[in-house]
Amino acid sequence: MCSSVIAQLKASGVPESTVQCLVGSMEEVVNDIHAHAKEAVVECFIWRNIRKTLESKRKKHLEEKWKIVEPVEYIFGVRFDTRKDRTTGTYRQVPVNDKFMYVPIMGSLSSMFRNSELCDSFQKTKPHQEGFYRDVNDGSYFRNHILFSQQENALQIQLYYDDFETANPLGSKKGVHKLGCIYFILRNLSPKLNSVLMNMHLVALFHSEDLKKYGFDPIIKPLLNDLKILEAEGMQVPFQPTPLKGSVFQVTGDNLAIHGLFGVVKSFSAKYCCRFCLTEKGEMQSVFSEDHPGLTLRSKALHSEHCAAIQQNPALASTFGVKKVCPLNSLQLFHTSDNYAVDIMHDLLEGVVQYELKLVFQYLINNSISVSSLSERIMSFNYGFTQRKNRRSRVKLDDDSNNLGLSAIQSWCLLRNTPLMFGDLVRRDDSCWNLLLLLIQIVNIVFSPTVTHGMTCYLKHLIFDHHKLFKSVFPERNLLPKHHHMIHYPRCIRKIGPLLHMWCMRFEGKHNFFKRSVKNFKNITKTLAKRHQNQLAFHFEGFHFKRFQFGPITEVLVSSFEGREALNETFDLSCVSTTSWVKSYGTEYQPGMYVCSDVETEIPLFNRIVSVIVKDDSAYILTCKVSMYFDDH
Repeated sequence: MCSSVIAQLKASGVPESTVQCLVGSMEEVVNDIHAHAKEAVVECFIWRNIRKTLESKRKKHLEEKWKIVEPVEYIFGVRFDTRKDRTTGTYRQVPVNDKFMYVPIMGSLSSMFRNSELCDSFQKTKPHQEGFYRDVNDGSYFRNHILFSQQENALQIQLYYDDFETANPLGSKKGVHKLGCIYFILRNLSPKLNSVLMNMHLVALFHSEDLKKYGFDPIIKPLLNDLKILEAEGMQVPFQPTPLKGSVFQVTGDNLAIHGLFGVVKSFSAKYCCRFCLTEKGEMQSVFSEDHPGLTLRSKALHSEHCAAIQQNPALASTFGVKKVCPLNSLQLFHTSDNYAVDIMHDLLEGVVQYELKLVFQYLINNSISVSSLSERIMSFNYGFTQRKNRRSRVKLDDDSNNLGLSAIQSWCLLRNTPLMFGDLVRRDDSCWNLLLLLIQIVNIVFSPTVTHGMTCYLKHLIFDHHKLFKSVFPERNLLPKHHHMIHYPRCIRKIGPLLHMWCMRFEGKHNFFKRSVKNFKNITKTLAKRHQNQLAFHFEGFHFKRFQFGPITEVLVSSFEGREALNETFDLSCVSTTSWVKSYGTEYQPGMYVCSDVETEIPLFNRIVSVIVKDDSAYILTCKVSMYFDDH
């Protein structure tokens, strides 16, 4: 019990010295035992030695109990810093090691499989229905892969790379303590389990400045060694007698991060700035589909040809949009040309959506509404309970930037509600307005957790029509490189399933753990990596995914219910337990909300929630049908 309390304190980021003080404060609770033990021990040892002994014993006990996967420290190289000698006051050169932390991926996988609930979830068969894309196993890449399509439960590792700021992004230390990180998740688990932040595992933590100096090769090397063992030999798991093999399934991140990791040009003003095709920058203003006769898709053979040409003549670097060979291409079962993960969060919500919303708002201001009235409509609009926390009272319209100064989720919220806010101000045949409606349709499909094959074909035509209309409505404006990425979305969905499962949103939420845990910046990578592993070990010891949570319970007579006939048929009880809210897999439901109950002729049917009922560790919602119609204007 004591070790559990201490582990929770350590996992919360409490310093070791504070933990020791709290342990000392327990003297009053266990006064007799503690006084006797202390009196006996102090006769032989100095208290400082006792403290060190207790700390080491605690650490050993926690490692044995929760099997903490200890991060390993690697050295990039040695640099010399100029430091002042306190005694002489002179300055001298001091050697300093540039280091990064690596968490062995094999150890992380082993710790996961010690949890029985994750093992059960891992072994569940994902249903496949021809013509529907619900997860990665529905895509053609999975179904044609030499390992994943042949070996059941082969480990599908999805890597994520990004940089984040640990200091105040507006302060004097901006950039000094900026860290780079690599996480991984197992795509074998359901998307709902993978959305749990503690199921996103740390692989590497390093200073961004060191990455610029030494490159990715030293960081990726220990990871590659483990992945090659996993590909060739596999690893033992408790639920299967034979070893499970695995490899990298996809790599995700924002465009800048992925281009840097893959050895592709990071400048999006370069001639060939797309990692999917060889379309020139100027041609992107007229190529709106992968069916365009002049479009050449990148392939493994073409990429190898470009890398070989660069190795023979380094002056050709960046000529084809490729700068160097990616170390991940040394794996047998993964190649960067087969990476179809796209960053819909940054491409759409922080790119195209804000760019076009800004143009539409400026169009409205020039034709039918003042700036103050537009801002007032945005601020006073009733976004509803689920979206009210995502509203933004002010949008940035008075500068030359391509964005509105919104976060991704605020941008998504504003886009969905714009037709309700401003549809009364424009004609139904307005081309600028229809451009926005096309974008909304595209976003709805791209962010859908289930996509049909027919929808991917429809999406291709929507994107073509949208880009063509954009150039017609705003001839003086250029399409962004992020607009070009959209033409590859239909093929990517057919390859790896819904793009929503590959976006960066949840991974970026993982950064908050490290930002909150920073207390000092001395050897920050080691401190944060160890703190993360401690919390992760404690998390898996008692891990239980909360399927639903609910508010206070009230006993209510069934006879007083609207819809009591339905209740009598289901429960056959005189009274039931009701609550004001329930959360199922993180989504909250309350009376008065609307839920989609069915789809008829491609139009959703909605029910209004009347009551939320809790019975036998299950939750039910009592709903009534409502008549609705759809008007995209």
